[in-house]
Amino acid sequence: MDPSLPKLQRLANITSSVALRNVLNEVYPLRQVITQWNNVPTSGWARCVYDTTTGTRSYHLAHQWGNLGNLVHELTHVAVNEAYGSDFINYPTDGATGVPARQYTSQGYCANEDARQTKFLNADEILKISSKIVELTAWAQATDLPTQKKADVVSKLSYAAINPQKEYDTVINQILVWLFEWGYPVRGFTKKPVVNALFEEVEKAVLQAYNRRRGALAH
Repeated sequence: MDPSLPKLQRLANITSSVALRNVLNEVYPLRQVITQWNNVPTSGWARCVYDTTTGTRSYHLAHQWGNLGNLVHELTHVAVNEAYGSDFINYPTDGATGVPARQYTSQGYCANEDARQTKFLNADEILKISSKIVELTAWAQATDLPTQKKADVVSKLSYAAINPQKEYDTVINQILVWLFEWGYPVRGFTKKPVVNALFEEVEKAVLQAYNRRRGALAH
């Protein structure tokens, strides 16, 4: 298990950002459903393990140990799947039709996850989150972040734009963690386009996505 998990818990209790506090308090308890932790040098992944006897779900997680943003990214995949139950799609999929029955590997993974995700594609939902990615990218490009940090944020948003149906919630949560770790928002500065403005816009997007996941869980 990642030794940085206690740091995640501490930040969940002290951060002044409501959106970040909500997200950290959402993902921290999900450590209890992770049955396999994998330390990887780059990237990461979350895989759901389905128990066909009990109907319960657990997860195998791979992330960069000690990298809090990456940890939150991968745990957000778990939060999304727990909220919507739609093979890691990050929006409601109640109207989807023609979704094939889930097939399983010997490890309990979904063998036809890609085929199921394709059936969950919703043009209206994808347009909404893709538009938000474009908007956040414009804010990122207009900030006075240091060059490398700006490039990291823009690159991560570009990554989300490739598969917004799976990577929107994860990426905006990761970026909010980054901005917080980098010392934003800076108090006493309100003039745009300082980084505070980007922080505020990401924060609003994160809170909106968080509320949508909570609403799905309530139903």
